[in-house]
Amino acid sequence: MDYTAFLETLKQALAKHLKDGQQLIIRPVPRNNGILLDGLSIGTPGLAFSPTVYLDPYYEQYQEGMSIEAISMDILNLFSNNQPPECVSEDSLLDFNAIKSRIMMRLIHTDSNQELLSDVPHIPYLDLSIVFYLFLERSASGQMTVLIHNELSAHWHQSSKKLLGLALKNTPAVYPADIKSMSEVMKEIARQNLGSAFNEEYLDKILEEDDHGAPLYVLSNQTGIYGACCMLYQNVLKNFAESLGNDLIIIPSSIHEVLLTPNEAGISHDYLNSMVTNINGSEVPTEDQLSNHIYLYTRADDRIHIIAP
Repeated sequence: MDYTAFLETLKQALAKHLKDGQQLIIRPVPRNNGILLDGLSIGTPGLAFSPTVYLDPYYEQYQEGMSIEAISMDILNLFSNNQPPECVSEDSLLDFNAIKSRIMMRLIHTDSNQELLSDVPHIPYLDLSIVFYLFLERSASGQMTVLIHNELSAHWHQSSKKLLGLALKNTPAVYPADIKSMSEVMKEIARQNLGSAFNEEYLDKILEEDDHGAPLYVLSNQTGIYGACCMLYQNVLKNFAESLGNDLIIIPSSIHEVLLTPNEAGISHDYLNSMVTNINGSEVPTEDQLSNHIYLYTRADDRIHIIAP
């Protein structure tokens, strides 16, 4: 079964389980860096919006042997367990004063998102753009957010500059910044994957033997989602740079995190730029990529600068 037939068959299977008044909607949804995915939502009378489930991964599971019925049940369970919270009604969504504390920000690459940026309020920043979204709910299964489009910001009569002021206040409060050394991150990964077999003393020895280069630190938020924007938080880079007594090289690992290292003598900016480009091309999914070059935070002017190849 090809992809088009898969979508139609799945739609028919899901339609059997809809309640009165509900409607299946399948539409292409632009994602980060020009990625376009087929998103499915279930429109329900009285609800301002519905969660979106992306169908492309389900087609891969179908090709691997998962039945249409099993896929439809999985999708229905997702919708059942991820309904919009009661505190965010259609009226409150349109009421700026009721919703403004939920306005957050994230960073994306400008040139790779021209189509998306034409439809959303944004602020240019270096070669990146700050875009805005509503944080609705966080649970054990993930978090629910809604990207803010021009139509909604126009209804609010709010400019991008006003949204930025709110996001700079709200985002650090809901998504606090977190800086860890690379060795701490590796220990966390090992602890999660090895369970009772985790041996911290043995791992410390391995990390000590391998620690011959410049120190690396991971900057993200405490959820690890869209954490690259933490480099915009007030005083985060400034305080960390002061603690190291050096300016900082910022390596854009992904839209979820950046790596920090002291800008010490002998470090090749050209090499790091080349490394970022190569890693993006081979290791980082297109949707998660932030930029193809590094940045430099300088203490003298408390600013971030592009270090172009």
